[in-house]
Amino acid sequence: MPRRLIASVLLGHYLSAFTALGIPLYLPRMLDSLGAHPPTWTIGVLFVLPTLCTALAAPLWGRLADRRGCRLSLLRAHAGLFAGFLLAGFSPNLAVFALALVIQGTFGGAMAASNAYLSTQLKPADLSRALNWTQYSARLALISAPILLGVLVNGGLGLQLYSGLAVLPLLAFLMILPLPADAPRCRRTAAPTVDEPLPHDLPRLLAVQFLFSFAMVVTFPYFMPYAHHLGIANQALIGILYSLPHLVYLLAMPWVQRRHDNLLLPGLALLAASSGLQFCAANGEVLLALRMVSGAGMLMTFVGLHRCLSQRKRAGSAGRLFGWFDASAKWAGAAAGVSAGLVSQASGNAAPFIVACVAGVTALVLARPLVSTSREICA
Repeated sequence: MPRRLIASVLLGHYLSAFTALGIPLYLPRMLDSLGAHPPTWTIGVLFVLPTLCTALAAPLWGRLADRRGCRLSLLRAHAGLFAGFLLAGFSPNLAVFALALVIQGTFGGAMAASNAYLSTQLKPADLSRALNWTQYSARLALISAPILLGVLVNGGLGLQLYSGLAVLPLLAFLMILPLPADAPRCRRTAAPTVDEPLPHDLPRLLAVQFLFSFAMVVTFPYFMPYAHHLGIANQALIGILYSLPHLVYLLAMPWVQRRHDNLLLPGLALLAASSGLQFCAANGEVLLALRMVSGAGMLMTFVGLHRCLSQRKRAGSAGRLFGWFDASAKWAGAAAGVSAGLVSQASGNAAPFIVACVAGVTALVLARPLVSTSREICA
């Protein structure tokens, strides 16, 4: 049953991630089909609106998951994404469309909900590997969805694409329904429920997660003009270079996660070093090599973070633990988008790589006690 359970959760997460991660790239086209012509800054606000709503709601949903069940919370996440996309597909105006994005972000959050549910069904060692695979499904969706949806958009589909995509989280919902329910805390005892304590070093773990996510995202928004500055004019090649770290994750993760040592510190070191060197890159050949190094750093950091996270999982607090963990990444993404715009305008399109380097080094310093504590837990 665990293998079938894991497969159902991962496939369901991929379907929801495909839905949520593929469409934002084509947001301007969606607004055109809606007949709306908002100011340029409005597109940026709508782009981050679901992320901000998820960041605000994730800790609250996590607390509710601990009290009412993580499987129920996972069903809520898929259903929320279905409702948000269905409403977006039938939106008559910009206000309703914005409301649909709020629903998508507030009631979604499939990543945190999937991880929390898996944590109630698996042992720490198995959970660490499962967390690597949920991240794998997210990376796979991040690469495949824009390509496949781009074909549909080029074929003339507009806002109705949202209502079509709503079928995917609905399928994910139906896949989770037959899975076993976890025992929420309110059923385990007749006494008044008291929130079980979270790990004492959770703030440090969240800070590392925030800085790591920030370092990854801050270089994304202006990657295309940065590549143009290096003399790379081929758009397909720019897309490959942009996606290369995620491809490294997809190709190497099944082997890297077999290592028994924690790779968090070397991963952050590689990520920081590659970011700093990309600031100094002189041509496309050098950038190609550095993107691969960046992908290796990203992969090793994810595997190390997931090991630290799984070792700190406690019965009765999984929902809050993964809710806060996911929220920190969402806040980092929003902060990185704003920071990228500010530093690029002030210092050029390569400047975000220096910011990413500083964030990576800071995360490396903060992460050392986490790895030491993890060794003590395993001892």
